Amino acid sequence: MSNIVKTEIIPSEDWNGFNFTFSNGWGLSIQQSEHHYCKVGKTAEVAIFDPNGEWKGYDEKTNEIFEPKEDTHVNGWLDADDIAKLFSIVSQKEVDIIAEVC
Repeated sequence: MSNIVKTEIIPSEDWNGFNFTFSNGWGLSIQQSEHHYCKVGKTAEVAIFDPNGEWKGYDEKTNEIFEPKEDTHVNGWLDADDIAKLFSIVSQKEVDIIAEVC
């Protein structure tokens, strides 16, 4: 049995947003409401999760993913360009995934 992760786009149950899971197992939660760190219609709040479901942070100056000191971490007020960068960075993170053999 391989550890292939299937991609998913799941609407958030309680908030206005989506949770994305990439084939490498990493995920992004993109949320937008009056209860998030954002300006609705302009920016969004983003959380990053590694394949183990652990929260990660994003350094907007260096474009690097980091280990946050706190248990939870979000980046707020990210615009469309910032979120596009995160999609590229997170979806291309390398993990030890075994390809499924047909």
